[in-house]
Amino acid sequence: MSMRTVISNAEVDGRLVSVVVEDDVITAVDERPSSGETGVIDAKGAALIPGLHDHHVHLLAMAARLEGVDLDALEDADAFDRALRTAAASVGDGWVRASGYDEHRHGALDCRRLDALVGATKVRVQHRSGLAWVLSSAGLDAVLGDGIPTGVELDASGKPTGRLLRLDAWLAERVGVTAPSLQNIGAQLSSFGITGVTDATHKLGAGRAEVLRQGVQSGSLPQSLTLLGVNDDERSSVEGWATVGPMKILVDEVVGLDVDLLAKQIEDHHSVGRAVAIHAVSRAETVTVATAMALAGMMPGDRIEHGSVLPTDLDSLLAAGGVTVIVQPALVSERGDHYLEVVDGEDLPFLHRAATLLEAGVGVAAGSDAPVTSANPWLAIAAASTRTTRAGQRLGATERVEAATALGWYLTDPLDPSGPIRRVKVGARADLCLLDAPLAKVLADPNASHVRNTWARGRLVHS
Repeated sequence: MSMRTVISNAEVDGRLVSVVVEDDVITAVDERPSSGETGVIDAKGAALIPGLHDHHVHLLAMAARLEGVDLDALEDADAFDRALRTAAASVGDGWVRASGYDEHRHGALDCRRLDALVGATKVRVQHRSGLAWVLSSAGLDAVLGDGIPTGVELDASGKPTGRLLRLDAWLAERVGVTAPSLQNIGAQLSSFGITGVTDATHKLGAGRAEVLRQGVQSGSLPQSLTLLGVNDDERSSVEGWATVGPMKILVDEVVGLDVDLLAKQIEDHHSVGRAVAIHAVSRAETVTVATAMALAGMMPGDRIEHGSVLPTDLDSLLAAGGVTVIVQPALVSERGDHYLEVVDGEDLPFLHRAATLLEAGVGVAAGSDAPVTSANPWLAIAAASTRTTRAGQRLGATERVEAATALGWYLTDPLDPSGPIRRVKVGARADLCLLDAPLAKVLADPNASHVRNTWARGRLVHS
């Protein structure tokens, strides 16, 4: 049975129209009023825009955080300690999983501090970056067995400190993690007007991909998916339920940077027609990535994920190669006060750039990096347009852009993230977001409360 939706009196590109959706396609955009149909949705002059696309998220980590202890909102070490004690008192023989640990707010952490808080309870605490874990002694005993892999930090005497670096998949296998439900994540994203996401999980793997497939096919996750962490030989395995994007490559100066090796990786993916999406945060990482791209050659679709400290010397190279930088504007608000305290003064002018990248002709699009920051794009749009931290300080005021520009970063095609903005037009897929006011009024105060309805492929997923 076909679905038909009519939205009347909607502001689309500055004019009031009626929009007709048949199944998952927009079939009419007409300035004439609707012809008296029943069930017509009256937009009352509010804006109807394409559904937003978050170009960098980690869906399973988002879902897992909802099911564990969320530390991100805790402002100090005392609050952290109380949260861990409370969770340990109620878990019994199972694991306590906590996420969002921030050493600058919550204090230094190792197994000894955890043991003092939770005793013999198995605890694993994930760093806010998603790249590291800290385990209690009971947790270490449960996962280490006979061998200690690379990535487990040891003290001077050769004993584990509890800190694990880049061992996410290894840890999940030994803990026996059950697949988290994606229903709450799907609903949350829909409430923000998001109808598509690019999952940037590195080396996604068959198991985690299967969880995402089930979420899509069950309807728990109504958003369209683009995946970066699918190997070249696994691309056919996601046909029909997701789109394969550029290949995610992770560089990390902590474990060493090799320009020639990275250039060879880029060449290998380009040789089979696949662009790359390279994680680079620090100055050393972004310079290494840009140099490797120059050596390997660039192709349409190549991306730098984050580019947190991106020297202006690289702009002409990136612009000429058509590289897109996927920025996280919300970090200016959520972490800006900390950055102003600890980031090297030489790096501050290049921190989370936006306006000067655009001026140099470098492509820009936005992602949340959730759960590292909030998945709410309207918070990011506000941060991009004000460059204001939580405490009201300004971070890189010259990098401020208009709110309409920042919104546009969420309205592009996932495979062309810095390309043309998608439009509400005949023939377009019916991924739509109805706001509660004209667009100019919403952008004067970007806030998710303005999202009235969301349709994904023509199906109402938020009201």
